[in-house]
Amino acid sequence: MRRLLVLLLIVAPALLHGQTPTREQKPVAFEVATIKRNISGEGGSIGIEPGGRFRAINADVRFLIATMYRPAGGPRLFPSQIIGLPDWASTEKYDMTGKVAGEFAGLSASEQFRRMPPMVQALLEDRFKLRLHRETRQMPIYALVVARTNVIRPSTVDCRKEPDKCNIQSAGGHYSAVGLTMNNFMIFLSNTVERVVIDRTRLQGTYDVEFDWSSEPGSDKPSIFTAVQEQLGLKLEPTTGAVDVLVIDRIERPTPD
Repeated sequence: MRRLLVLLLIVAPALLHGQTPTREQKPVAFEVATIKRNISGEGGSIGIEPGGRFRAINADVRFLIATMYRPAGGPRLFPSQIIGLPDWASTEKYDMTGKVAGEFAGLSASEQFRRMPPMVQALLEDRFKLRLHRETRQMPIYALVVARTNVIRPSTVDCRKEPDKCNIQSAGGHYSAVGLTMNNFMIFLSNTVERVVIDRTRLQGTYDVEFDWSSEPGSDKPSIFTAVQEQLGLKLEPTTGAVDVLVIDRIERPTPD
C-alpha cells in the first residue's frame, strides 16, 4: 500500500504477530465497528488511538490480511503469500474503526497491541465474510549467509541492562541499529526485498549495524543486496524453501454501514 503509515508496526513491531488467544484469554471482538469506502486517493494509516480504539484510514483489505494474519515472529505476509484474493481487495480502500469494550481500553498499550490482531481478524471475517486456510508451499526465498567474517560488529550494549540504548532506525535508505538480533534483521530484510529471508549465518547474540542502500529509483547508493554484502559482509543468496501461505476460500465486499 503506497504511503501507508502503519503505526502499529512502528510503535511495537514485536507485538503484532497475529497471535491466537490462549485458552485463558478468550477472543475479544469490537463492540461496534464501522466500514466505509474511501476514494480520496490520499495516504493511509493504521493504528490504535488513545483508549484502545482501532482506526484504519484509506487501507486495502490485502494489507490488513498481510498484517493481521502474519505468522508469529515474522514479517507481514507478502502478496505471493496470499493466494486467491480478488483484485478489488488490493485496489479498493476503506476507512474502518473499531470500538473496544471498557475492560480492553483500560489495558496497557503493550497488551492492547497483543490482543488487536484477533479482533481485526474477527472484523474481516464478519464484515468481509473472509474465510481462509493456511498451507505450506515451496517458493523462491533468500538465505542470508556470511560472505566475509569479522565485518558485522557484535554489540557493545547489553540490552537487558540498558534497554534505552538499544534501538532500530530505518529511513530513506539508511539503516542503523544498536543491539540488533538476527531475527529482527530478517524481518527488515524480508520487508525490504518482499520475499521471505531465512538466517543461515549462524551468528549469535546482538550486533551494532549501520549501512546505506538505494531505497528509491535513480539513487547513486548501492542496492540492498550490494550494500549488505559490501558493508556488512553478509550475502542474500536466492534459493527455494517452504513458505507459509494463506489461501483465500471466500471474501466479499462489505455491506455499507
